[in-house]
Amino acid sequence: MVSMDQESARLVAEAYCRERVRNWDERAFRLRIDETVTVEGAYVFGYLPTVPDSRGRLRVGGNLPVIVDRETGDCRFVAGVTEYFALRDAKQQQD
Repeated sequence: MVSMDQESARLVAEAYCRERVRNWDERAFRLRIDETVTVEGAYVFGYLPTVPDSRGRLRVGGNLPVIVDRETGDCRFVAGVTEYFALRDAKQQQD
């Protein structure tokens, strides 16, 4: 199988998040490559809203990045802060 390109992976991640992230469309979330972590063989996307919530905030709590496997297109969220910090620390050691 040919490896998925970044834009195709972003579209798959968006569909995945749209089903799982509350108020995805209302808050107009946008995906971007997460520069703080890497996963071999995958794209990692962070997401933030572009429309403020009812309190005027442009942030959300607990929005862990979504990982898209480049070969299969399978998606999953980073499994909590423990995995996030491990991935971040591994990337910092690579840089």
